[in-house]
Amino acid sequence: MPGLVFSLAVRIRGLASLLLAPVFSVAMASVLSLVLPILHVSWTPASFGVGALVISAIAFGIKKALSRKWPEPAWQADRKPVVIASAVGLVGAAALIALQMGTAFQTPENISQTFDNVFHLNAVRWAIDSGNASPLNLGAFTGISAYPSAWHTMTSLVAIASGASIPVAVNVTNIAIGAIVWPLGCLYLVQRMAGQRVVSTVMALIFIPAFTGFPLLMVDWGVLYPNLLSIALLPAAMGLAFSALGVAKGHRPSTPVAWLLVLVSVPAVAVSHPSTLMALVVFVLPAVLFIGYGRAVQMLPANTPERRRRLWTLIAVAVAGAVVLAIVWRTFRPPAGAASWGAVESAPQAIGEILLGGAMGRPAAAIVALCMIAGIYRLLATRRQLWILGTFLVAGVLFFYAAGLDFSPRWFLTGVWYYDSNRLAALLPVAMIGPAVIGASYLWDAAHRRTTAKRMRASSQGPALAAVRPRRRVTAYTAGILVLVLATQMGVMTWAVERAHWAYSTTAASPLLTPDETALLNRLADEVEPGAVIAGLPSSGAALAYAFSGREVLQPHILTTHGDDVDIINAGLKSAKEFPWVCDSVRKLNVKYLLDFGTRTVTGTMPGYGGLLDVSSSPALELIDHEGGAAKFYKVTACW
Repeated sequence: MPGLVFSLAVRIRGLASLLLAPVFSVAMASVLSLVLPILHVSWTPASFGVGALVISAIAFGIKKALSRKWPEPAWQADRKPVVIASAVGLVGAAALIALQMGTAFQTPENISQTFDNVFHLNAVRWAIDSGNASPLNLGAFTGISAYPSAWHTMTSLVAIASGASIPVAVNVTNIAIGAIVWPLGCLYLVQRMAGQRVVSTVMALIFIPAFTGFPLLMVDWGVLYPNLLSIALLPAAMGLAFSALGVAKGHRPSTPVAWLLVLVSVPAVAVSHPSTLMALVVFVLPAVLFIGYGRAVQMLPANTPERRRRLWTLIAVAVAGAVVLAIVWRTFRPPAGAASWGAVESAPQAIGEILLGGAMGRPAAAIVALCMIAGIYRLLATRRQLWILGTFLVAGVLFFYAAGLDFSPRWFLTGVWYYDSNRLAALLPVAMIGPAVIGASYLWDAAHRRTTAKRMRASSQGPALAAVRPRRRVTAYTAGILVLVLATQMGVMTWAVERAHWAYSTTAASPLLTPDETALLNRLADEVEPGAVIAGLPSSGAALAYAFSGREVLQPHILTTHGDDVDIINAGLKSAKEFPWVCDSVRKLNVKYLLDFGTRTVTGTMPGYGGLLDVSSSPALELIDHEGGAAKFYKVTACW
């Protein structure tokens, strides 16, 4: 809703005002999460709402001022059949994706049993407790300079506004991202590439829920919630960029407004995850190169001083842009030691997966792939919109180097994504959707021409038959759409849902939290006084005490940067009665409790935590609660 208000404030009309609403909402939240702490205003739904209204009012004023010098081009209303197809299709796509994700999550309270989830759940709690959801505050939470916080920003709003637990708020937010943000942005991008046709709209909304690589992969692998949000926003940002460049179809605002809207989308993508901002740059780059090439050709032959001046200016801009891009590309990457993923499959397999839409060993999306290949053929045959192929080629090359080739350029090309083929596999659907829809529209047009010609040759009936044809066509079209939906969902997507399902299964063998451990965590708010700190092996799930109960933990993340006192407690808490200096650290950090979830972890063996393990016979601790035989809660008695 805040983004829709912004859309209307800058006079974006028709379907586009709704399709762009999510990227504007997240953009405003990202900016406000940085501004409100400076103004000493807490992060709440109310402060976000008021801030969004202020930003929308400012945007309205800027748009009004710009319109005096750069009048808005005439706008043609969306055709009614396209609006109806979009409305019905968006509801259907949202229902399918929500069903996929809800089935994977199983219950609203389930959490992903994966490494990164410890940080993400605790960071949402931290944003709520501190009233500060800025990237700087989330970085300080674990001892780093900054962390992309837009996902945590939005999730914290959901938790505060609804009163839901952190796990429930996380799952609801993720379903909203997958079922609402992703289809809206994708449809906007498709309509910029293929135009506002009923057939392209319908095919887009059949294909959007049919990718195994997104959104399910980002809630399965990792989990990579910031990438989930940033990639869901990427299509809308790309559509705005293509529109500003003048290569997109549909209504284009005046040039200054078009580029300002691109700038508005940048914080949404960047604060969600900087790597996706880099994806935005390189996915738009082919269009920029095609435009530059076209302008260079127009200046040839450079037989006048004016033409030579313009040509050299263009060359200088191109060289400067290449240098800046290389510097930024090299800078926006983790330290070499923080990324160690190598190639995971053979080069031919990676190429096949790019063409068949089944990256990372997932089942091939045969129908989508067939239409995409037809779209590639169509674009090559017409030699129009070749920049769309350029975007697909860039996405394919990045995935190919990450997944299928250990070669020296791999470091430079894929380091932005930690050399991780899963993150790049999730970007492939963004590049595939355009060619796939163009190909589907081309196949439809070819089939429609053939059947129409055949019917005209064979038909000898009069007006009576013509009167029933519309009803028969509607029935046939509806049946065809249902068949396509079933064909793209059954097998391919059911496999992906089943695969993601296991990451959210909560059993006695779960790597992060078992049912007994979860039950114990849910009681801690009543058993631990505010301000007391709970120790525990973070990779066993004990660190999630903060997300579940709101009580402080010694290490809120497995990779938290911490000082000597934390190390002393981790190594010697159970021996505090024998070594008094351990109590100095215990009292300094106010550690009064210990959660013992055994030695089962999401990381395997981690050195330095011997003081938190095998504590049942420790004289320094007193058992005060337990659930089953493996989830135990102790009070530190030796130091207090």
